[in-house]
Parts: sequence; C-alpha cells; structure tokens
Amino acid sequence: TRMSFYLSYMFMATLTGLLAARGKYDVIYCTSPPLFAGGAGLALSYLRRTPLVFEVRDLWPESAVALGELNNQTAIRLSAWLARRCYARAQQIVGVTQGIMAGLRELGVPPSKLNFIPNGANTDLFQLRPDGACRVRQRFNLTGKFVAAYAGILGLAYSLETILYAAQQLEAEPDYQFLIIGAGPRERELRALLQELALTNVNFVGEVPYDELPDYLSAADVSLVPLRELSFFNGTLPVKMFDAWACETPTILTVNDGEAVAATAAAGAGLVIRPEDPAAMVAALREIATWSETRPEAGRQGREFVLAHYSRQRQAEQLAEILQGVIIRAI
Repeated sequence: TRMSFYLSYMFMATLTGLLAARGKYDVIYCTSPPLFAGGAGLALSYLRRTPLVFEVRDLWPESAVALGELNNQTAIRLSAWLARRCYARAQQIVGVTQGIMAGLRELGVPPSKLNFIPNGANTDLFQLRPDGACRVRQRFNLTGKFVAAYAGILGLAYSLETILYAAQQLEAEPDYQFLIIGAGPRERELRALLQELALTNVNFVGEVPYDELPDYLSAADVSLVPLRELSFFNGTLPVKMFDAWACETPTILTVNDGEAVAATAAAGAGLVIRPEDPAAMVAALREIATWSETRPEAGRQGREFVLAHYSRQRQAEQLAEILQGVIIRAI
C-alpha cells in the first residue's frame, strides 16, 4: 500500500542518514511531500542532535486528503501528528506559496520560524533552445503545426483527460497537435482513454531526461497546466508555469483563483481558464494560435518575469542565508 511504501522509505532514509552521513552534516534539510521525508529528518534531528530546516511544498495531510491519496482515518491522524512534530522541531520552515504560509500560521507555527521562498525555475537550464525545438518538431512531424504540450508527472493533481477531450474537439483540424511528456500513476488510464478516443493528434512521449525537457518546452507554442477543480489549488504556484516561461513559452493554466492567476497576469505570458473544461481549453488554444506575431514577445515577457521574481538562483541565495543562520545559532 501507499502508506507502507512511505513508512519503509522513512525507515530506510533514517538508516541511510545514520550510517552513510554520520557526523558529516551541520543541518538537516528535508522537503515535504512526502511528509515521511520529514519523518526521516525529524528522527535524524533527534538522534544526531542536529538542527532541522523543513520545506513545505504542500500541506500534509490536507493536500493528500483533497486529492484522494489518503482516506484511511488512522493514516490521516498519524500524518497530522507527524506534521505537527516536524513543525515543532524545525528551527526554520520554508513555505513555497502564500497559501501554505497562511496554513502554517493557522496551525500555530510561530512567524519567527516562517520563510517564504516560492517555486521557481532553474533559468540556466530552462531557456529557449531553438535547435532542440527543431529536433523535437522533426522527430514528431510537427513542423509548421501549432503544438500544445504537457510536461510533468501524470499524477492525480492534474486533469489530463481535459487535454485529451480538447484534442478530440480539434482532431478535424490537423494543424493543432499535442505532446504529453512524462510518466506517472495515471499513465495507463490515460493511454487507454487515448486509444478509446482514437486520437491521432496526441503524442505520448513518455519520460525524458530532465536536461532535455527545455527542448520540448521550446518546441511547444503553449504549455498546458491543467490543475483539477479543487479549491485547494487556489493556493498553489505550479513549477510547470515557471519552467515554461523560462523557455519563453506561454501557458494555459486551469484554476479558479489564487496566486497562480495573479502571477500569470503579472507575467503577461498566458491565459487562465476554468478547470476541467475541454471547450474552454479549445477556445484558449485557438486564441493563443492567433498570437502568431505577439507570442514571441509574450514568451520573452514570461522569461523576464521569472528572472526577476522566480529564479532558482535567487532563491538559492535566500536559502543559503537561512541555512547559515541556523548553523551559526547552533554553534
């Protein structure tokens, strides 16, 4: 089961930390989800008497319950207890969205512990690659086509079937083509739906090396970020947006409200539509297809926005200051 996998991971991560890195670290940094990575960090922090810095990328168990990943009441209570212990033990906590920061404050985490470092993109890796884009387009016979791409895990957070139903509505227009890049727990289900719909305008690429991902994003005219229709997602900032913008590719984001909507408006590099609405996605694709003259400028605006506000390099400097402060206080 998923829970047994998480528990076995926590045990092995703790054991590895004890045996492989004994006495070689000054601070423990762990990121959640999975929350049980935090459990390993918590155990090591106590056993090695080492400061803990805890990064929260999603509030657990709240996010797991919302996505249907976790429904066993005992597991939910255990997860909530473990989260509280991690928050209490951590010398500093990093939250990646203002929604997460607000949630942590509601849980009683002292403001003095909280640090906001948002999601972002590695702008050295993720940048426009014209040569890579040409290779991808040639490989999939996409030269001269309008290409919409999804790149990422095929998981529960994303309404990937919305892409397939939008592709179905556009199948009679062969200039519209779709790439789905990645693997994950929903892959078999999505491939079955693709076969059922008999779509010829969708290419399932599968998983690609991370350093090749910018080639695919550069090849796309638009990158799709199809979040499911859950109020929980109003507080998210998907990394997929920033990776695409860093490659000068506009986005179509599906969410009702929140930080990602504001970021898209500020970047001027995409559209926001209703979640789980294939017709709305088709309309957005048609609109961006008309941006033939302005699309490059929208892409450049997206990259400039990421460089100014969401660059991993800038965020690394912020994190280094936090870690150095924790180490100094521990001396």
